Amino acid sequence: MARINLRTLPSLRDYSNGELKVLASAAPAREYPDGYDICEEGQAGRGCYLLAIGSVDILKKTEEGIEQKLATLPEGAIFGQMALVDRSPRSATVRANGKTVALELTRDVFEHLLRARSPLALRFQEQIAVQGVRQLRTATEKLTAILAERERKQQESGDGDEVDDSHTRTGLLTVQAALSEWDMSLDDLDDMQVSNPAGMMSAQESKQRSGAW
Repeated sequence: MARINLRTLPSLRDYSNGELKVLASAAPAREYPDGYDICEEGQAGRGCYLLAIGSVDILKKTEEGIEQKLATLPEGAIFGQMALVDRSPRSATVRANGKTVALELTRDVFEHLLRARSPLALRFQEQIAVQGVRQLRTATEKLTAILAERERKQQESGDGDEVDDSHTRTGLLTVQAALSEWDMSLDDLDDMQVSNPAGMMSAQESKQRSGAW
C-alpha cells in the first residue's frame, strides 16, 4: 500500500500532530480496487471514511432503478459521516474511481473516543455538523439553478415543448440524498444553526484547556 501523509490532506490541515496520530491508530487504512463499492445505498452504515488516496464517485438510483452519478469526491474528502450519528441506511453508493485508499473510523471506535473526551472525536463532531450544513445548502442551490435554467429553456422554445430534464433529475437526486441523511425538509434549512450540545466543548476549547496533543 502506498504511504499516506495525512498532513497533506485539506480536511486535516488544522489537526495537531497528536490528533493525526490518534486518527491513524483509530482509523486503519484500506486499499480498494477500481469499481469497488465502499458504501452501498440502502445498507446500514457502520463507519465514516476519509479518502486518503484517489477519488470516489457518489451514485444514487432513480425510481427506475438506474444508477446516476451525483458527484466525484477528491482526496481528503470525508464521506459516510452520518454513520457516526445513527445507523440509518446509506443514502447513496460510494464507488472507488480507480485504485483508492481510505481510512475507516467505525462508530464503535468513535463512541469510545467520545467517552474519553478525545479532541479528535470533538473535532469530528464539528466537521460532521458543518459539512452537513454545507451539503444541504449546496444541494438546494444546485437544484435552484437547474430548475431556473430549465424554465429559461422552456420559455425560449416558445412552444411549450419539454426540454431534457436529465440535469433536473440529477439535482433532485442530490437533494434527496442530502435530506434523507439528515431527516430534514427544504423548509428547515433557513432556520438551521450549528451549535455544540449542551455542556460539550468544541475541539478548539478542549485544546485550549488541556494543551495541544
